Amino acid sequence: MRRLLCGVLFVLSLIGFQANAALVEGTDYVALKPAQGTSDPTKIVVTEFFSYQCPHCYQFFPVVSAWAAKQPSDVTFERIPVSFGRPSWASIGQTYYALLAMDKLDPKLDGAIFSAIHVQNLKLDDVSSITDWLGKQGINKQEFASVYNSFGVMNKMRSADQAVPAYGVDGVPTLIVDGKYKVLGSDHEKQLLVASELISMVRTARKMPTPMAKTEVATSPTPTVNAKTQSKKQGASGK
Repeated sequence: MRRLLCGVLFVLSLIGFQANAALVEGTDYVALKPAQGTSDPTKIVVTEFFSYQCPHCYQFFPVVSAWAAKQPSDVTFERIPVSFGRPSWASIGQTYYALLAMDKLDPKLDGAIFSAIHVQNLKLDDVSSITDWLGKQGINKQEFASVYNSFGVMNKMRSADQAVPAYGVDGVPTLIVDGKYKVLGSDHEKQLLVASELISMVRTARKMPTPMAKTEVATSPTPTVNAKTQSKKQGASGK
């Protein structure tokens, strides 16, 4: 009974937040100055800065994936891997871009990388260990090594790390809405509620028509990502 009551109160608190929807700058979000360009100006782009090596990103993964899958057609969800100067994070981040370039980052493999690191405690911390593990997942090791070391993939990872200060990212996971707002929040649920309200705020400011809500939600553990690009508390700092 107590657990049921707590669940009801939690749902009511979310409803109350959505009903009031009065976001406070500095508490719920930070306005980026200057605002950053996005990969698709016709859409409201939501960008997650993350790392497979981050335990908080691992816990956020299924939550943000389900949320992203529910977004209407005027919203695009993207991910940018960061390293904060850590070699193991750079290696797995470059892996993300290599798998995207190979068109091999399907939902199953995406989730398997997180699971290998945080559930199986595998040390996927350099290109050798990553390549060996991917070979066991059916990825051609020679092709992966070639793409991983390509100029295009290395440049994407370099650009990702250069984006960190521009977006004011000092920990992951971090959500950015429309290149203008960095989402704050004490837990993952609050972060996503704030992101949803910021999407509505951007849509209103840009005079975009409100699209029909999706009636069917994808059941895959991760959304389709744009190739261009914890405990309850947000963590993994770059400091």
